[in-house]
Amino acid sequence: MWRPWGKSTARIHNRSSSHSSSFSCSSFKDIQNLCVEEPPQQPLPSPRIPTVFHRVRLTNSLVRTWSTNHNQPHKLPRSLSQPVTEPFSELQSEPKTSPKPKSPPPEPKSEPESEPLRNVTHAPPEPTPIPSLPPPIYFPGTEQRVVIYFTSLRVVRPIFEDCKSTLAILRAFRVQLDERDVSMDSSFLNELHRIMGRTGLTLPRVFIDGKYIGGGEEIRSMHEVGELKKILECLPVVDRTECHVCAGHRFVLCNVCNGSRKVYNDKAGLKVCNACNENGLLRCPSCFPHDFNNEIKN
Repeated sequence: MWRPWGKSTARIHNRSSSHSSSFSCSSFKDIQNLCVEEPPQQPLPSPRIPTVFHRVRLTNSLVRTWSTNHNQPHKLPRSLSQPVTEPFSELQSEPKTSPKPKSPPPEPKSEPESEPLRNVTHAPPEPTPIPSLPPPIYFPGTEQRVVIYFTSLRVVRPIFEDCKSTLAILRAFRVQLDERDVSMDSSFLNELHRIMGRTGLTLPRVFIDGKYIGGGEEIRSMHEVGELKKILECLPVVDRTECHVCAGHRFVLCNVCNGSRKVYNDKAGLKVCNACNENGLLRCPSCFPHDFNNEIKN
């Protein structure tokens, strides 16, 4: 029933080395399993060693590659690849021929007579005609004084500022200054259009000694360089005092309609006054020595 004691080929399972064993404790219940012979373990696969055929195949491929690379001829330089032939061999290969008579040298070709050189330089360009300046504009009857057409209305601010600055410049000189405000009398504007020969003019416009000078920009530039002072030095010096008739306003009320622009007539009733301008004013006879009021009526 029991096996005799002695050397046995059975191996006892090692608890620590066996992971698949279900042995949990050392009891006689599992004695049969302990005494069972362990099946032989299969050896671990060793790394693959290249066979002889593989080594032979690899050697053949290396030899073939080496032979193809070394069998190609190396390209030599052109001077070395082509052997130099001796001149004697060339002379021997050529057939002996009689020397040819020398041909006379070619006569020099006569060049065609070239045309006489012409003056290739371009002629200087004709000078462009200088645009003729417009003829100066004169205002007869205004000699020995300065006449300025301006406006005192502040409707257009740039125009008002130009008129104001131009008046300030001219009033600084002791000359006779004839100030003509077109906002006080529209006949001044019609007069300016007739003198200039065109309409749509901007203000101010200045005449010095009967000659047209320009507007506000021209007066300012001339004043900055000192040219305006030289021109005004030719005019007589005048002590400017306030007029005792108009108090410097240069206009007085109409003595016919008293500035109402209406005149009553027994036959026609009320009618427009023809003695004054559109504002019911008359030019001051002291400031305007000429009879300009008759010109308004005409």
